Amino acid sequence: MTWKKSCNVDCGNESIKYVTLREEPGRGTRLKYGTPECGAAPAGALIVESVPDNLDTHSSCGSSGTDAGSFQFTFHPNPAATGPGLGPFEAKGDLHQIGGGHGGHFWYTHTRDTAHLGGPRGRMTIDGTWTLGRNVEWARVFAHMPDTGAHTQQAHYVIRGVAGGDRHRYVNTRFSKNTWVELGVYRFTGTPRVELTNTTDDGTADEDVAWDAVAFQPLSGKPKHMVVAMGDSYTSGEGAGAYSPESDRGHGKSSWNACRRSPNAWPRKVTLPGQTKSVGALADSFDPALGFQFIACSGAKTYQMTEGNPNAWGLDGNFHEKTQIDSGALSADTTLVMLTIGGNDARFDNKIQTCVMEGCPSEASMKADIDNAVAETRTVLEQIHAHAPNATISLMGYPLLFSRTQACSTLVSASQRVILNDMAEYFEDEQRELALSMSADNVRYRSPQSAFEGKRICDSPEGINGVVAGPKGDGDFHHGDKNTQLCWWFTGDTCLSRESYHPNQTGTSAYAQAFVTAGPMAATTRED
Repeated sequence: MTWKKSCNVDCGNESIKYVTLREEPGRGTRLKYGTPECGAAPAGALIVESVPDNLDTHSSCGSSGTDAGSFQFTFHPNPAATGPGLGPFEAKGDLHQIGGGHGGHFWYTHTRDTAHLGGPRGRMTIDGTWTLGRNVEWARVFAHMPDTGAHTQQAHYVIRGVAGGDRHRYVNTRFSKNTWVELGVYRFTGTPRVELTNTTDDGTADEDVAWDAVAFQPLSGKPKHMVVAMGDSYTSGEGAGAYSPESDRGHGKSSWNACRRSPNAWPRKVTLPGQTKSVGALADSFDPALGFQFIACSGAKTYQMTEGNPNAWGLDGNFHEKTQIDSGALSADTTLVMLTIGGNDARFDNKIQTCVMEGCPSEASMKADIDNAVAETRTVLEQIHAHAPNATISLMGYPLLFSRTQACSTLVSASQRVILNDMAEYFEDEQRELALSMSADNVRYRSPQSAFEGKRICDSPEGINGVVAGPKGDGDFHHGDKNTQLCWWFTGDTCLSRESYHPNQTGTSAYAQAFVTAGPMAATTRED
């Protein structure tokens, strides 16, 4: 094949005629997917499209407008080629375009790792770079996700021209709808550029990477609050419903993701000092007072948060997403980190299941698991501090699950509820001591216990779900999974939902209340 050198003139202008009575199709919009998004970016944002100015995209959006920058691909020749710039450039044969996405055009190709001829300068590697045509200092950066053609959970964006050096941000792109995704807020001291590659750790040429539009929203200065919410299901909002589509999909498939990030999660309900709106309301309106990154994942264990762990993805807890610290959401600009972590390491879900099915394990064994979880949590907190040295790290504890005063019908007996509550108190004491020992690293413990009084399982209203039958969402455990060892089944082929024993919307509101009322310093007594 010959690669066209005058793409701004020739590309996308083929003449399609059908030798039948059927007339030609429309202007590039597919019947089900590939729908163009012709609207603008978030208010005040400078858009850089994937095609040159005034190119007819043959979609319902018509010709591309005059945007704020330029886009350029970089290909890498077959290493067997001799001489500078010689081909063949094989990756060009795996580059495609669709009349969808922002402005009616985006490019896509397939993910590659080193085993599939990818990696830095690999022969099937494609790098695309959006360059802003003007200088900005502080700006919020967005990438547009088309409704199809963006599948990878490990899209690797590099934000260049940033103070302190390049920033690497890994994003799950499988939203399956036209949407803008915030990559973060950055201070630029050089030419603002965003680069996206098709190289991923799980790149077997089965998932798609899409180059759509990028937008830069200039800000007058650094936001007062630069917040990252991370950790496990108690922070992701498991149990509170309405999960984002990229984090709740495909149970039973290799692309399964059940991170289950909810707009009703407690970090989004928190109102920060000096603000009149919640974090969620500020984030949804892209308020200049806030930069917010939400990377918590249901099922996460401590090792699935830590940096540089090559074995951390592909399992329940972060699925095919990069580890949370490796995701690039943390930086020296981060002012606050909110998280819960350690519950899965302490195997609390397993403890409940064992209590019901076999009788509760010994107190000594349960405390040993908790001690190990707290030790592993220290490593996570140390790494968070290393990546966000100026942030307050708010470690939120776990509430006692069961009412101490009210009785009700649950799978867990009254005596077992007492044992599990006692272990939760022991866990809280150990987490508090850990935070106190790490106060020099800006770690603060916040207890949820007071806010959950009268809102536990068996209370009215319940702020924590009891038994919930699945599935609740596309990523949830489905029927017929009782032999997978992932699903806790309780009747026939019915699995318990992941929402079981997690805060519902009443509970996430209680968590948000606890965060505010606990104050800025570590709690020193259980009553606090």
